[in-house]
Amino acid sequence: MNSHGISDSIREKLDIVDVVRDYIPELRKAGRNYKAVCPFHNEKTPSFNVSQDKQFFYCFGCSEGGDMFTFVMKIEGLTFVEALKKLAQKAGIQWTETEYHQLSAKERERLDLKKIMSAAAEFYKKLLFSSNGEKVRLYLGGRKINKATVECFGLGFAPPDEQSLTSELARQGFSKELMVTAGLGALRANGLVSDYFRNRVMFPIRNAAGDITAFGGRALEDGQQPKYLNSPETPLFSKRRTLYGIYEALPQIRKEGRMLIMEGYMDVIAAHQHGVTFAVAPLGTALSTDHAAFIKRYSKDTILMFDADDAGIRASVRASDIFMDAGMYVKVADLGESLDPDEYLNEYGREAFDAKLVQAADPLEFRISALLRNRTGAMASQDKAKIIEALLDTVVKQTDEILKSEWVKTLATRFDVTQESILRQLKKKSVYAVSGPADSKNREVETPKLPEVPAIEQGFIHLLIKDASLISQAKELTATDFQSPISKSLFSAIRDMEGSDLSKTISRLIELFPEYAPLIMKLSVEELGPDMNTPQNAAKAAETIRRLSLERKRKELKSRMGSLKQAEMAEYMALSALLKTTAKTDF
Repeated sequence: MNSHGISDSIREKLDIVDVVRDYIPELRKAGRNYKAVCPFHNEKTPSFNVSQDKQFFYCFGCSEGGDMFTFVMKIEGLTFVEALKKLAQKAGIQWTETEYHQLSAKERERLDLKKIMSAAAEFYKKLLFSSNGEKVRLYLGGRKINKATVECFGLGFAPPDEQSLTSELARQGFSKELMVTAGLGALRANGLVSDYFRNRVMFPIRNAAGDITAFGGRALEDGQQPKYLNSPETPLFSKRRTLYGIYEALPQIRKEGRMLIMEGYMDVIAAHQHGVTFAVAPLGTALSTDHAAFIKRYSKDTILMFDADDAGIRASVRASDIFMDAGMYVKVADLGESLDPDEYLNEYGREAFDAKLVQAADPLEFRISALLRNRTGAMASQDKAKIIEALLDTVVKQTDEILKSEWVKTLATRFDVTQESILRQLKKKSVYAVSGPADSKNREVETPKLPEVPAIEQGFIHLLIKDASLISQAKELTATDFQSPISKSLFSAIRDMEGSDLSKTISRLIELFPEYAPLIMKLSVEELGPDMNTPQNAAKAAETIRRLSLERKRKELKSRMGSLKQAEMAEYMALSALLKTTAKTDF
């Protein structure tokens, strides 16, 4: 069976609503469609729609859309063939490998990159357990990481030699260009490729699907810089969209509906070793809005636990602000000591660690504690005002009005001031937040402009996309009656499909006109009025479009009245007579 045959069989067995709900459990029925907060951009009001009738999804916020294959490809970062294989397994369809030459150049590159990353991981892992890896094994033992955990996370060793990995990859048949593209090698002036990672403990980084997309490496020598080195950005890897440990943590995250975000590799590894298997970490970068959108797909409750130093406190405040901007609930756990989380777990164990998670504070309480940590005695009025002003930066970001009200009460009680004064100061900040800096990085994605189409034409095409059989109401219409090239193209294509399988109208239109895909997908999920008589509306729209076309032709002929040929004059007279007999008002 070829890929088209498999995809058709999958469509017969699977419903896009069930496929999407596997990734977005919050997907809910809304009219004829299903809605949720979009997983592909940061938003607070749900604009992500799934049409069960059309088996398509579309987001009115960021214009992402497509069928179930597109959804799985985008949300998991898969090629079409990989998405096909995944959905075939879900549908219980026997999978036959698609020929490599049938893939696009981009799909072939992604598959080749995944192969070379797997080969590199095997090389590093093999070296860790060789005689050369003794120093790394001693380091991991000193950090109390056991062999089972080492194997679970696929830890490895990159030797200090300049071409250990690249030589082995070349022996396996991988090209220099692929090594560089994968971020495993650096091209030197003499044309040779040297290893990107050298003399480091290696941490394979997997995506949610389990593919190795990058590596992190920790220096083994004192003074070796940087201490932690991540893979560069590649077609497979973006630091702003990746969390270390997500593949290993996802089963427990889905089960518990919560996620623990820690600071680094060793924190996550130690947490998992102690049974805290819902822990992940960003990759040496601050948490971003992309991270928030990703986390929101899987976790209802998010707990931050960074190091207890000043940098960790600042990172916790920034991260909680980002989560609140995304409309998410977040708490911040404080170990209360100078120990890092992995050190705390090894010192006190799982039970004490769980108690710290239970005691996690909301962002305002955490920031109050941080600001008052080193203060003793009575507070001067101006100092009190400055601290409240700083804390209001957190309050203003809270989108839950009930929680915001509780926070106002908390500030009033903790600092012995009136709620009214807090509210007045908060109102000033709220006005600035709405009309403040125009270059805000947390602004929601702007909807790309769709091609302009006259309203009557777009309305008629909307009806046809929702129900292609309505083309029967437009027997007198031709493509030339439409003003918009888009309308002409879509109308002609739908007319040509008359009599064929109408359930495939959307996918065929997108194949024919990929440049119009956003408009096609938008109209496919956009609901019609609940009481609309679609045949009657289609007939009236067709009649109006035809009449407008005749009027345009008549006006064009009239503009050349002094130079019309006999046949054109006859056409003008005929059009004038026809339009007068059907017009509601005189010309």
